[in-house]
Amino acid sequence: MTDFLSSGVRGWRKPACWHCVLTLLREGCRRCATWLAILAWLGLTGGTTAAQDTEIRVARLIKRLGDASAAERDAAVEELVRLGAAARPQLLEAASHPDPEVRLRAKQLLQQLQVEELWRAAPVELPLGRLSASRSLAQIAEQTGNRLLIGDQYGAFHETPVELDEPVTTFWEAVDALCRKSGNRVRQAFDSRQAGLVVVAGSLGKYPVAYAGPVRAQLVAARRVYTEELSYENVQSAQNHTFQLDLQVMWEDRFRLVAYRSQPEVVAAVTAAGQRLAAVQPAGGSWNVVTGGTRQVSMNLRLHPPPTAAGKLQRLALRWGLIAVGQPASIEVTDLSSRQSYFQDDVELTVEGFQQGPGSRCEVTLLVIRDLVLPEPQEVLFHENDIELIDQQGRPYRKQGQTNALTEAGARMKLTFLAEGSDSTPHLLRFTYPRLRAQRAIDIVFTDVPLPTGRPE
Repeated sequence: MTDFLSSGVRGWRKPACWHCVLTLLREGCRRCATWLAILAWLGLTGGTTAAQDTEIRVARLIKRLGDASAAERDAAVEELVRLGAAARPQLLEAASHPDPEVRLRAKQLLQQLQVEELWRAAPVELPLGRLSASRSLAQIAEQTGNRLLIGDQYGAFHETPVELDEPVTTFWEAVDALCRKSGNRVRQAFDSRQAGLVVVAGSLGKYPVAYAGPVRAQLVAARRVYTEELSYENVQSAQNHTFQLDLQVMWEDRFRLVAYRSQPEVVAAVTAAGQRLAAVQPAGGSWNVVTGGTRQVSMNLRLHPPPTAAGKLQRLALRWGLIAVGQPASIEVTDLSSRQSYFQDDVELTVEGFQQGPGSRCEVTLLVIRDLVLPEPQEVLFHENDIELIDQQGRPYRKQGQTNALTEAGARMKLTFLAEGSDSTPHLLRFTYPRLRAQRAIDIVFTDVPLPTGRPE
């Protein structure tokens, strides 16, 4: 070993072997490769890992957040945004930095990272190979925090061994791949008390599919309609040709969507021949509020009819406005008869009234005041929260109804609960609210969408 090391050291002094170092990967200098491996094992090369390089880079960028030049500060912010979650640990430390400029920008960046994570698809890492469908779905649910429901109470399920032959990296890609191989499909749970996504037996079909973060969209049908109207006033005939695409959108169970635009914007609709189609109805429209348990909505897109010779849409790009919430936090109230106010974050919660009616019926009136910006639509204020009433045995009451009012005092909610058993006594009210609310327009892009080509005789 001594002879080898000494010969290696002597070799390193030769200019020829320096050349070997520079061309190691190209020419495969075995002696230098071995020598470098030994140095790396001994920790003598001074090299750094990719993670260490990123850590050093983040530290330098954070230092630039306090630079005297505004341009330098802004450039550092842009680079830190691109690094994303990799910068989080050091940004958390920088949030208490002695320099107020660094502190402020670090907190703003952390908030921005939280928003980005809200709209990101849940990552999945499944081993390639043969697994049962239920075991694979259980792994997906555990990794992503999504509730996936299977079993006889939800419908038939094909427990078929599946073999993944290519990696999947996101929730919807993984679920679709497993369903396609096992003969199952996904639907939303119909029981709002058991919210989640249900996997049951059935074909996925040949629907054109597009993924956009936590959202999965599919085109269900394309419809051409020809009509002819004969007016007896002047005995003239008028023909009309309309075209419509039916769209179904589903989102991850963990993704708290609270409102959506009733009509997506058609950014581009291009046939295989290059013809561009325009939307008939205006984009945007009103906001629709998402009620608890909903994980799927259906819409239709009306376009100017493509020529019957156009066999497909080469590209259909949509932009859909959404409002989502995240980072849930809870306030728990055990003294339901008190009008005491509870404070947490920017929330002030007061139980204005509590009444236990005949049998197992309870009525609760809450007043909520928040510093968070008033959303549009304002109904979001009442649907972004979860309110639970729990008895002394830890059993939840069933929410039977809720009436809402936005007053000068704040958001007032009157709720009616019904216990599952006659022996229930209210013990705890849990009010869960989001620390984060964000609005964004997501891009949904379909490619190679088949079109109906027939026409009446």
